[in-house]
Amino acid sequence: MSKNKYVFIGLVITTLISALDTNIMQTASPTIVNQLGGLELFSWIFVIYMLVSTITVPLYGKLSDMYGRKKLLIIAVTLFTIGSILCGLANSMVMLIIFRGIQGLGAGGMIPLSMIIVGDLFTIEKRGKIQAVFSGIWALSSIIGPILGSFFVETLTWRWIFFINIPIGIASVLCLIPYKEETVYKKTHIDYKGFFLFGISITLLLLSTSLSNPTWYIISGVIALILFVLVERKEQHPFLPVSLFKNKGLLSTNLFMLVYCLSFYGTSNFIPLYLQEGSQMSIYKSGLILLSIAIGWMFGSIPAGKWIIRFGYKVLFIIGSIITTLSGLILYLFIQDIAYIGLFLILTMQGFCFGLLFALGTIASQEFAEPSIKGMSTSLQMFLRNIGTSIGVTIMGVIINYGATLAVGMKNVFFYALILSFLTIFLSFRIPERTAQLGETSITK
Repeated sequence: MSKNKYVFIGLVITTLISALDTNIMQTASPTIVNQLGGLELFSWIFVIYMLVSTITVPLYGKLSDMYGRKKLLIIAVTLFTIGSILCGLANSMVMLIIFRGIQGLGAGGMIPLSMIIVGDLFTIEKRGKIQAVFSGIWALSSIIGPILGSFFVETLTWRWIFFINIPIGIASVLCLIPYKEETVYKKTHIDYKGFFLFGISITLLLLSTSLSNPTWYIISGVIALILFVLVERKEQHPFLPVSLFKNKGLLSTNLFMLVYCLSFYGTSNFIPLYLQEGSQMSIYKSGLILLSIAIGWMFGSIPAGKWIIRFGYKVLFIIGSIITTLSGLILYLFIQDIAYIGLFLILTMQGFCFGLLFALGTIASQEFAEPSIKGMSTSLQMFLRNIGTSIGVTIMGVIINYGATLAVGMKNVFFYALILSFLTIFLSFRIPERTAQLGETSITK
């Protein structure tokens, strides 16, 4: 077996523990609260993890461009594993929240760095297939995660939902050790002042999505973001390199992915709720509907690399955004009348677009970027996706809550997503057709 295959196995394992953690926690968290107490702090088990893992994504990308991907990924997995051990030993809700923060500190680098290494090791044709494998892992974890969570809680103890990460984390690190990076990384200045302001602003804005009275958090977050921009304009080596914003390919792709995640990508979170409450469907059957998105995602991401070489970026982004919009229009107009199998097919279509466009976005963030900022570019796009999804889901939750009925609220959610999806069509026309148009890395790398 070649060293690259060992590395690939390590990346798969890394993705697996990250995906499983999210799904297992949702199942086991009520039992944890019953045993540790602190119901008023319940949401912080998830909030602290989400905050830390989100704001550290760009920092991992920056550091990976300076010190290499392998070192950073091993550090990230180690932090996550240590955090898992501490979470399993926690004796109070406060301790658990603190240790979940340590877990999040590691999780912030695990997925982005895995994707960056994939971009370093594999050709464009293979990257779509590899992303399909990672998508399959997330789909599989969404099914087996709750089952494992229930098993640990009922048969052993909830602490094993964390302890199970120990052997998996060790296996991941062992697989990464043979990996020898060929790129010579250049150590540059790190703008910690910029990162601090950036982190504060994003933290405040993300907190506003989790609190009942978000006004002051939004205002403070916007002020901090303005300060960040003003300070960075005078910084010789800004935290976010200027080239990320002057590069047409990166700027247009990142903006597209941000708006795309604000729109229909988050609607799937509410489909099971709608089916359970609106159609009196069982939890099992309503949850199974999301398998359609996973299936479509795999079929969309597998051929992405080959299609980029054959058709270019722009055409694929345009087609993907138009199909998403058309499927969303059908949901908006006929959601109350669509049969289960019809809904399954429509969501499969959307999943196909998600898989295609996310694969395109990841590849574009690497191919349009200069080699010295490839890590930062990849992690920035993943950061923007996380932000877009978090804010989009929050907005949709508010829309549903203000609806006269759940059916009305869901219809309003689709209308909101539909408006933004028309914007993604417009943005797709601004994406360059090929990497070579910008005089950068050849698309036939």
